[in-house]
Amino acid sequence: MLRSVHQRTTTFRVAVAGLAFAGVATLAPAAPAAATSVTNTIPETSRGSKDHVLYWNNALLDVFRHTGGTPGPLTRGGAIMDLAIYDVVNSIRTIGKPYLVKDASAAGAYGALNTAIDHAAYSALRGAFPNYPVADLDAKLAAALALPDVGNAAQREQGKRLGVKIAKAHLVNRANDGSADTTPYVATNAPGHWAPAPGKPAGGPNWGKVKPFAISSGSKFRPGNIGGFATPQALLQSPEYAAQVNEIKSIGAKNSTTRTADQTQLAHYWANDVDGTYKPVGQQYDHTAVIFKKYRPNGSSFESAKLFGLTSAALADAAIAIWDSKYETSWDVWRPVDAIRRAGEVPNPNLVADPNWEPQEQDANGVSFTPNFPTYVSGHSGVGAAWAGIVKHYFGTDNLSFTAGTDDPHAQGVTRSFTSLSQAAKEKADSRKYIGVHFEWDNAAALTLGYKVSNEVAGKILN
Repeated sequence: MLRSVHQRTTTFRVAVAGLAFAGVATLAPAAPAAATSVTNTIPETSRGSKDHVLYWNNALLDVFRHTGGTPGPLTRGGAIMDLAIYDVVNSIRTIGKPYLVKDASAAGAYGALNTAIDHAAYSALRGAFPNYPVADLDAKLAAALALPDVGNAAQREQGKRLGVKIAKAHLVNRANDGSADTTPYVATNAPGHWAPAPGKPAGGPNWGKVKPFAISSGSKFRPGNIGGFATPQALLQSPEYAAQVNEIKSIGAKNSTTRTADQTQLAHYWANDVDGTYKPVGQQYDHTAVIFKKYRPNGSSFESAKLFGLTSAALADAAIAIWDSKYETSWDVWRPVDAIRRAGEVPNPNLVADPNWEPQEQDANGVSFTPNFPTYVSGHSGVGAAWAGIVKHYFGTDNLSFTAGTDDPHAQGVTRSFTSLSQAAKEKADSRKYIGVHFEWDNAAALTLGYKVSNEVAGKILN
């Protein structure tokens, strides 16, 4: 399993209820455990107007649905947008230290606030997602600008200049961050090694080298060897490896008789792997909005800008750190589908190969598939933990109950309820076993990694 050095579909639109941004919630809002610094000092000019931060984070989900692919580019674009919005809002009224830039000339310009947010978001998305249809983005901007506002014509013009200026600064700052590296991945064709599916390129093989938004490097929280084994050979021959493979062979199979109906539902609820959905990271944005609207029902853009800025940075850095673990180490482990089908190639007496085994993960047509990148560590688990950790930091408690939905084609209309942020993150991690694409140690290591990322992001930016 020691890796060689690598050189550097059908899209559908899922109709969803939009729980987060429509403000639907089935549980009564509870008083938050910890108030943010702006809770009782929201300027009157911002009260009662539609939160444009929430508006653009909803628009971002459409961009994700159109763009598809791996989490890295999606979270990079989301972070550019939300951090530009944060710097715009922070220029008008200080809510923390600037992320990149603060325009002192905008101080107190509350009438420019919404238009500044609109143009910062629009400009950031144009730059970060150049292949997204401009006409669609123009329509989103026009809809935002048409919302009732307190600003007069002069204030709106000031807001436009501010938003464009700050978004441009953020795009320039990320221009040479390593995200454009297209060096192809060279796989090792040997038992235990992961290799791309025939005819499909490896997903994001260079993303672990992208410059992070807050953490010092993508490798800072890289987990140790899988299971603590000294060598890949020792891992493959161990009873522990066999136990993990056999677990997924049973509970993760498409025809499993040991997986419960609830486990099948939650597996698809959290999946969102198929292009055309808002993807696994989009679900975290959606759930952030659910929680904000529930626990800050009278909140303003001064609050939501900070929450989404932190959330976006944590998700983006988690994606970088996760992809570092997947590709930048010698443990480029194969997925369960190969571990099960090719078990006969491994000298382990506790394994029996099943060449016809298929995972529960399915595309919109019911065809089984596995995401096209190495298994260790789990992307879903890592971004789930980074999300839970950063939202906990913002609200000051993990005990935030919420109910939210999904985009996945096999869970349309499904909502699930959670008693805490960490419960949701753990269920997201467990879902990857039930859907047959990850081992337990992929999930456990990723949860640890994600929480470490959230801690560093919270401690380094926007304080």
